[in-house]
Formats: sequence, structure tokens, C-alpha cells
Amino acid sequence: MNAENQKRRPRADRLARWVSVLFDSSVISLPVFLVFGWVAADWPGLGWAVLTLLIITGLPLVYIILGKKRGWVTDFELTHRAERPRFILVSLSSDFLALAILYFFHGPQLLLLMVLTYLCLGITMLTISNFWKISLHMAGVSGFSIALVFVFGAPALIAFLSLPLVAWARWHRRKHTITQLIAGALAGMLITALVFGWIGPGIY
Repeated sequence: MNAENQKRRPRADRLARWVSVLFDSSVISLPVFLVFGWVAADWPGLGWAVLTLLIITGLPLVYIILGKKRGWVTDFELTHRAERPRFILVSLSSDFLALAILYFFHGPQLLLLMVLTYLCLGITMLTISNFWKISLHMAGVSGFSIALVFVFGAPALIAFLSLPLVAWARWHRRKHTITQLIAGALAGMLITALVFGWIGPGIY
């Protein structure tokens, strides 16, 4: 039994690591923004989605890559809570830039709404991360899931099946407690629902 458990452990570790990578906000934002861009404005919308992704995902990614090389951050998952506030500030700055471009150059409103959600969620995460290690993974996955439901209706509820998988992966890797995972999921759902429910009607 012990030998069998030892064989299963590396497989579970690999699965948890890949789930953490694939369900990181910077990764799952790619299909979601591209789909929203297409829904909003067909081919021009795709162009806007690519530009938006380069700003809100590309700039924070550059910060992490440089930070890892120069010692600002320990790893790509920002394991240490103290490293998170600065990263979130970079993300918020990117969100403000994308929001300004979409607004002043009349980009698709659905993408603008999504970036506004990013901004509100980022402010919430920054506030909480100053004193507690809330799960950014769960906030991102739950937020995207709620957004998909607002845009596509009940069929998009299937996206919520990813939440238990991501929660298991982050818990298995000892990145978060159960409370931090639940709090992240609730924050993502609540902020996204408020933004889409208050500003969204008539856009999607």
C-alpha cells in the first residue's frame, strides 16, 4: 500500500502543477477575451482582444519574468504573500491603461466591461493581500465563470466544474488553506456579478 501511494503521489503532484498553470488567470484569460472580442465585434473585436491581452496579461508577465531574474519574486506563482502587492499594483496599472485605450478609442464595450471587472477585483485582491494570502487562482476562475454565465447563459454553468479541480490543486500543492480558497472563489464571483449585473445589461 505504501509503495502504491508513493507511485500515486508524483502523478498527483504533476496534475496539481499543470492545473495550477493552465487555470492561472493569465492563461484562461486568452480564450475568454478572444471569445468575448468575437462576440462583441467579430474580427475587429478579435484585434481589440489581442491588444487588451497584451496590456493586461503581457505587462504583468514581463514584470514577473524580470522579477524572477532580478530577485523581486521567488516564483511565477508568487508563493510569498509579501511579493503579491507589488505585482497586483503592476496589474492594476495595466488595467487602467487598457481601460483608457478601450474607452477613448471606442473599443468593444464587452471587453471594457471585462477589464473594469479585472480592475475592481484587483483592488479587492490588493487590499486583502496586504494582510492575508487569499487565492488569486480561485478568484480568477470563479470570476471568469460568472462572466461566461452572464454572456452565454445557463450552458456556461459548466465552467464552474473547474472550481473544485483548481481548489484541489492549490490545496494539494500547499499554496492555500481551504478558507483562503473559498474566500478567493467568493470574491471573484461577487465582484464579477456586481460589475456585470450593475453595468453590464445592454452590453452583452
